Amino acid sequence: MKKLIPLMLIAMLFTFALAQEEWQGNGINIEHNGTVLKATSTREGFNTLISPQVPINTTLKYSFSIKGENTNGVLAEIAYFNENKTFIFAKNVTFIGKGSFEWKNVEITAIPFKEANFSSLVIIINGTGMVYLDNFTVSEVKPIEKPKIESTTQTKTEPPKETETPATQEIKKETLTNETENPQKLLIDDEDIKIEIFLNKTYHPGDTIKADFYITNKKGVINEIDIKLEVYYFGIKVFSYEHPSWREYSEGKTIHIFQESKLPIITPPGKYTLKFYITPVGRETKEISTSITVKPNAKWFLFVITVIALFSGIVLLVKEYWKWIAKTYKEFSIGQKFVFFAIIGLIIAAVILALGAENYANDVAIAVYYLLVIGVLNEWIEYLEPKWDRNDVREVASIYLLALLMYLSKDTFTVYPAIAIFVLGTITGILKLKPKGKNIKENEKTLRKLR
Repeated sequence: MKKLIPLMLIAMLFTFALAQEEWQGNGINIEHNGTVLKATSTREGFNTLISPQVPINTTLKYSFSIKGENTNGVLAEIAYFNENKTFIFAKNVTFIGKGSFEWKNVEITAIPFKEANFSSLVIIINGTGMVYLDNFTVSEVKPIEKPKIESTTQTKTEPPKETETPATQEIKKETLTNETENPQKLLIDDEDIKIEIFLNKTYHPGDTIKADFYITNKKGVINEIDIKLEVYYFGIKVFSYEHPSWREYSEGKTIHIFQESKLPIITPPGKYTLKFYITPVGRETKEISTSITVKPNAKWFLFVITVIALFSGIVLLVKEYWKWIAKTYKEFSIGQKFVFFAIIGLIIAAVILALGAENYANDVAIAVYYLLVIGVLNEWIEYLEPKWDRNDVREVASIYLLALLMYLSKDTFTVYPAIAIFVLGTITGILKLKPKGKNIKENEKTLRKLR
C-alpha cells in the first residue's frame, strides 16, 4: 500500500502559504471566469486545490458542484488550521469520482475542534486531469444535533460519528451506483480501533487495484500502524506486501490511506484470497480476509497467444540445436552450470519486468543472485583444486545449499521452490553418489570385457 493521502496533503500544506483570500493550487493551474472555477492538474501524483480559509467557531457546511474530465480520482476533505493559520490535520475524506463525470452536488460538514480556528476545503486530484467547481458556498449549520454528537461522543467506547462515517458513506454512495466496480467492504471494529477497507470484487489483468483504508483510533494515540497483505492463489502464496504508516492516529480521528498497484498483464485468471494483517504498534494484530476474482480480457488472451507463439519458436530452435546445446552443457563445470542458469534467470526477470510484474521480477532476481553466489563458490573450488574435492559430492551439496537459501527466503518465495530443489538434490544424489564398492565392481567387469 505506497500512497498516503494525509501524508501527501500535510507535506503540500506545509510548503504552501494559505493566508491569501484566493483559491490556491499545488500542482494545479487555476482559471476563474467569474462563476465557474477550472482547475487543471499539471503533473502526476497528488495535486491539491485549496479554498480560502474561513473562521470556524461553529459547525460549517461546505457546498459545491463539481465536474471532472480525464482524472485518475478526485477526493475532497476539510483541512483545519490554528490561529497562526498553520495546518493541524484533515478529515472527512470524500471520494467524488474518477475518469470523466458530470456535475455532482457535494456537501461536506466541518465541525469545530479545539485549537482549530480556520478551515478550508481541499480538492485532491490524482494525476493529470481537470475539475470544474461552481456554486461554492460555506454556511453555518444550526447547532441542533451535530454539535451534540461531537460533545456527547467524545468517549473511549464510542468515537465521534462525524469523524468515522461521512467518508465511508460517500464512498458507498459513489461505488454502489457503479455496477462495473463491484465494491466490497471489510470491517474490523473492536474496543480500541475501527478499520474499514474498500476494494472491488472483480478485476482484469492490467487493471489498477486500489484498497482504501479508513482507520479510526478509539483509544490514546498511535504513531505507527503496520499494514501487511498476503495474496494466495489456489492456496499458494503468490504475493506479499508490507508497509508501515508513520503518522499520528489521535483518539477519535478517522485517517484515510490507500494503496494502488497495477495488476500485471500476466496475472492468470481465477479467484485470489487476500489476507490483511493490520498491527498498531503496541497492540494486537488485526486480521481480516476476502477474495477477488480476476477475469480474462482481450489483452490477456493476446498475451497468451504471443507467449505460446514465442515458446513454440524457442522449442523449435532448441530442438534444431539440441545436440550442440547438450554437448556444450556437459562440458560445463559445476560452477559454470549454476552461472548458466543464472543468465537464463536474468533474461526471464527482464521479460517479466517488461510485462509490468515488478514484484515477480524482483523474486526471480533474488534467485539469480543465489545461483551466482553458488556458481562463483564452485568456480573458486575448481580453480584451487583441493585434494578433498569430489565433483559429484560438490554438485549435490550445491543443490542442497540452493534449497536452503530458498527456504530461508520462504517469506518471499513460499516454501514450495525450496521443496522442489531439495527433491532435485536428492534425486541427483541417488543417481551420482553410488557406493565405491559398486563402482569398483563395474570397473573390473569393464576391464575383463576389454581383455
